Amino acid sequence: MTSTTDPTLADTQADVAQALIRGLVEGDVAGVKALFAGPADIDDPAAGRQIDGGFDRLVREWAPAHITRVTSVELAHHTAGKDGRFSATEFHLVLDKDGQDKDLDIVVVSEFGEDGGLVRNRLYYRLARVTGVQHQRTRILGEEPIHLAPFNPVLDQYQKALRQGDPDGQADTFSEDGVFNGHGESQDLRDGLGMGVYEGRDAIRAVLRQMFDIGAEEAGHQGEEHAGAHIEKLNVIDDGVTTVLEFNIVHENHPLNRTSAGVAAYELGEDGLLKEARVYDEAW
Repeated sequence: MTSTTDPTLADTQADVAQALIRGLVEGDVAGVKALFAGPADIDDPAAGRQIDGGFDRLVREWAPAHITRVTSVELAHHTAGKDGRFSATEFHLVLDKDGQDKDLDIVVVSEFGEDGGLVRNRLYYRLARVTGVQHQRTRILGEEPIHLAPFNPVLDQYQKALRQGDPDGQADTFSEDGVFNGHGESQDLRDGLGMGVYEGRDAIRAVLRQMFDIGAEEAGHQGEEHAGAHIEKLNVIDDGVTTVLEFNIVHENHPLNRTSAGVAAYELGEDGLLKEARVYDEAW
């Protein structure tokens, strides 16, 4: 399938995201600030949202480069919205943590002004990969959407099944050889290390069933019909092949009605079904 986004625009926005990550890895405060059209604005899982005031420290002590050592950075995917306002750039980093290699996948969601200048960035990554401690990122965007593009019918089906607590319906939106990548460190959710990588529709179906089973247990509904999760769609970036969704998960059946911030990239295959779902959500 072919992207319908202006390739020149996509390349320019990807270059900005690469310069941002490079600046964070190197602790280059001036270089990162120079990327922004106005006040520097980054929301980070470890440091939270920083605008100028605490920004210098965020860059100098960016958690993946401060707690560990970044040994390589690779641009994995870039999705530029058709109207030029938003882009999402996915990176694969390798960290040296206590002499051992750790993979860290990061999404940089960039917001651009009418003149094309960079206005704001939101970073998403699984902080536990860096700190070793499971992290819950609460709401970072409000309840009202900031930008919604038309949603692919397959993704509508996926989201509807998630809302209804229907793991089979979710799994059926994937190609037979589809991949679900939750960027966690275990195949078994009960290990508490996040959703790992699941290849093939049957493996995806099994982990989604486990996810809903655990959710039912937490809500005190064990053995009853699965309860779904409410997804607040807040920002949709689509290039015709990949749809990137920033969202809040409202866990309505959780005792504390927990809300988790996240982002996911859904890539369609030639068969029109999901070839890959790359989920950057620390709730699981």
